Amino acid sequence: MNSSALEGKRILLTRAAHQLGSIEKMVRASAAIPIPFPCLELQVNTDALKQGVAILPEFSDLLFTSANGVLALASFCHEQNRTLKSTLAGKRIAAVGDRTAAALAALDISVDIIPEIASQDGLIAAYSEHGLPAQLLFFRAKEGREKLAEALEQQGTVVKMVEAYNTVCPDADATETVALLAAGQIDAVLLGSTKTARHYLQRIHSNELANRPVVVVISQFMAEETEQLGLHVQVVAKSASFDSMLDGLAEYFESNP
Repeated sequence: MNSSALEGKRILLTRAAHQLGSIEKMVRASAAIPIPFPCLELQVNTDALKQGVAILPEFSDLLFTSANGVLALASFCHEQNRTLKSTLAGKRIAAVGDRTAAALAALDISVDIIPEIASQDGLIAAYSEHGLPAQLLFFRAKEGREKLAEALEQQGTVVKMVEAYNTVCPDADATETVALLAAGQIDAVLLGSTKTARHYLQRIHSNELANRPVVVVISQFMAEETEQLGLHVQVVAKSASFDSMLDGLAEYFESNP
């Protein structure tokens, strides 16, 4: 990435507050200015997690597809005066995506299976190599898709899904950010999911203002969904990462100084 293309650019960051640290560092490393504006807030589903932990002994394998799922379960365990490491002891653990694996590693938990490709097909391929689980406990978002579980069930795996968390739109005052957008003082906004994009529009309350910065999304699939919401996407990451989003944004500003 040509960081000089981003020098001095003010970039709106819409990840959940607890996830902003790493992307803020990346933005500063590119000589740009991060403007935190969380558009997701994590809600831990205590009742679901309580039920999930209670049936944990019945399952040999556990699956996490997001760092939020790890964080939600770790938070629940902490409230119960137990550690996540002891809770998951003896289980074979699969993590989809580097960020999910890193979240587990940060809590001193060994990950047994990490698909080379962070997708449903990648996970099925990894399980085919290491052995499909007979019973799998899947910690996921409340509004997660069913396709992954269905694909595993077709392979003969018994899957129990635990709706570990939900992400909602923060209700914090957005006046300052709205004023920056109105004054043309935000150069770009990074959107990592369709739900984030929806909440971004909800917090700004104006499609016209929300579209003033360069809109950057994490995938082509998300770009299509985001366009349907009324946001005009100018940059699509070449791979599903925030590094790639910044690379694409730098290329955009190089071509549109």
